Amino acid sequence: MRRGKVLSQEPMRPRLALLFSLLLCACASGPSRRADETGGEPLPRKSPMNPDAPSLARGEALLRHGTGSDAVLPAEPAPAVQELGALAGFGQTWTSCSARASVYLFDGYYEASAAEVRLLKQVPEGQKGSGTVNGDWLIWATADATDEAGRAVIERVVSSFAGEE
Repeated sequence: MRRGKVLSQEPMRPRLALLFSLLLCACASGPSRRADETGGEPLPRKSPMNPDAPSLARGEALLRHGTGSDAVLPAEPAPAVQELGALAGFGQTWTSCSARASVYLFDGYYEASAAEVRLLKQVPEGQKGSGTVNGDWLIWATADATDEAGRAVIERVVSSFAGEE
């Protein structure tokens, strides 16, 4: 009788912990009703998580990678999490320019992509706005259109978030 190798479970533990955290947060938010279930507008979601929640670690890491050593301050996501129908979100502003980035967690890729399309259509005059989707994460970054440093930050952050560094 042949015996197979026993594979170590160690490499799977961090993934399982992250998966468990994501499932726990998703369950904690409770069921959400969509427009097709209620016959009207979707109900706004409350963000059950804060920027320190373990399930936001991936989004924070993606943004931090693009931020590099820039001086930034925490900020509320703009637009608000509820306005986009996201599960959670956080933001930051740069101290050296007008750049601002907001990161949102959605149910999935399609919801995040739909939100990005809406945001691209709503960029105010005099602003530069750009975003990208990475799985169920959306980053949305803005800066004054005349702020060259801010536009460079947007390009760098969005590219990094998309994995194009």
